[in-house]
Formats: sequence, C-alpha cells, structure tokens
Amino acid sequence: MDRVFIEGLEVSATIGCHSWERRGPRPLVVDLELAHDNRPAAASDALADAVDYEAVAQRIAALAAESDCELLETFAERCAQALLREFGAEWLRLRIGKPGAVRGARTAGVSIERGRADLHGAGGAGVSAAGARAGGSARDTATGGSETHAATSRTAAPSVDVDALAARLAQLPGGMQRRRATDRRPRPRSRAYLSLGSNLEPEANLAAAVAALRARFGDVVVSPVYSSPADGFDGPDFLNAIIGIDSDIHPFALDEWLHALEEAHGRDARDADYSNRPLDIDIIYFGELVLDGPGDFQLPRPELHHAFVLKPLADIAPDFVDPIRNKTLAQLWAAHPRHRDPPAQVDVVL
Repeated sequence: MDRVFIEGLEVSATIGCHSWERRGPRPLVVDLELAHDNRPAAASDALADAVDYEAVAQRIAALAAESDCELLETFAERCAQALLREFGAEWLRLRIGKPGAVRGARTAGVSIERGRADLHGAGGAGVSAAGARAGGSARDTATGGSETHAATSRTAAPSVDVDALAARLAQLPGGMQRRRATDRRPRPRSRAYLSLGSNLEPEANLAAAVAALRARFGDVVVSPVYSSPADGFDGPDFLNAIIGIDSDIHPFALDEWLHALEEAHGRDARDADYSNRPLDIDIIYFGELVLDGPGDFQLPRPELHHAFVLKPLADIAPDFVDPIRNKTLAQLWAAHPRHRDPPAQVDVVL
C-alpha cells in the first residue's frame, strides 16, 4: 500500500521518570509512515481525499504538549491510537527519539508498528499500555540512531526503559556513591568543569562541596581560589573556584545532583539571582557538549565574561577549546579585559 510519511518532526513534551526530566518540556523527534490508498487523491487532486500531513503533525504536537507520561512507550502508543482512529490509516510505523537521553548517543527512543486490528475497542486483540501484546502483528523495538525490528516471534519483547540508560540517580546527595570495586562495568565519562562560589562561610562551604565531589566522582582538579566582590547587591565578598570532574552521569542528572548539594548546604531555591549564597555551583562545560535544557540550563554556561570564572578555568585547563568560540581558555583569558588586573587570589586550600 502507498505511504504518507513525515520525517524529523520536532515537538516538545514532558516525558520521563527522573525529576530532572519533569522540570519542563524537552524536544522529541518524530518519524512517521502511514499506509493509505493515495489513488483517490491522485485522481481527484483534492485534499479531502488525501492524508493531510500538516494536520497529522499538528495532532502529534498537541498530544506532546498535553503529555504527562513517564515512558516514551506510553506516549508512542497514545499517538498511534489517535492517528489510526482520526486519519483512516490502515497501518503506521512511528519512531520517536529523545535527543540527549543517552550521553554519547545522538538520540534514543522507541519504534512501533500498529494496524487497525490493534485499535483499542475495535474488536481486535488490542495493545497493552506497555506497547506489547501476544499473538499480534505489532513489533516494538528500542532504537538508538537506527531502527531495528524485533524477530517475528508470537510475543513481543518487553519494553525497554531508555530513560534508565540516561542516568542512574539514587538518593541525593549522599546516596550517589562511587561504584563498588566488584562492579567493573565501564561507564563513559566526560570531563566537566564546575564553577563554585560562596560568600557565607565560604571556606567551610567550598571545602565541604569539594569533599562531596571527591566522594562521588573520585579524583578532581581544583583551581586556585579567588576573591571577588558581590555583583549586583550589597554583601560579603565571594570566594570562587573551578573544579574539574569526570562525570559518569548525564549533564541534566549532574545538574540535579549539584542542586541537591547546594540545598544541603543551606541554599534556598527561591533565593533571588542576586543574593548571598552559602553555595552556588554551575556546570560551565560538559565535554564539548552544546546544549539547551529546561529552565536556564545551558552548555556552555554564559558566565565566561566573569573574570572569577574564566581565570581559574584558564589556570587548570588552558588548552581546552571552547566549542562555541573555537578558542582555548588561555586565549580567551588573554583577550579578557581583566587579563592585566585579575581577581585577587586567596590562600585557601580546597
């Protein structure tokens, strides 16, 4: 049968099991094939006889906007049921990817095939909410940059929770312990550079934060500590440093972990942007990743115009190349207006 297809449709939805995924809509990429007899439309040249793929795209976007699913499998099933019912297709193949869901992969997601016999309440066997059924023609697979079909067995394979591959968060902050020595499965790691600042008991709070980072991520690289005046409000001077870690978790999960660490040291999430801080931690770089996320999450962070961020970065990673500016941190610091008047270094060991 003929096909009508849509490729690379970008929509936004709140889907996921982890708290960092529930903070706001994130992008999805949808590929769709609908089986439809196009001969009547070809003969009449009338939209009424064709599948209106603009309307299909708008329907998928609307379903995404109202989504409250934890699993991508559930969202895919809802889309398939709606499209089969509302657009008269005999069969469809739907592939939905979550960019950034798995670190190191361009995208990960699910691919499903459904026919009219799979419609709920249509007299067929139906499909369970998990997207697997016995004795049917539907086939589900987890996908990671290419589509792979399951073997044509009578029972579909269980759903794959791709969200669990993205990050393994346990209790925060103390529960995210380093791997046991007996667990020798390698995890991919990315060098992340974190900006730490404090102007309330700064020496104690910065030292405690670095100790927590060592306990979770192992060896860290610590810059010299610099002093800088409060910016935008009246308050004590800040102490600032940069910490380099090798992260084995997704940057969104790392951001969530760092928020919990801030709160454990007295940071109130409701604090104004310009206010005293017992502890303030931001991810400046996560490898060479360029990424916009929920809220104000952005990689690289835009704080490089601050001398108290760029100077300690250049101290510990002078040859790191900024993925946007395509210059090393040493070059960026050499061009900074404060290069000849850097922040005052203080004698604090973290």
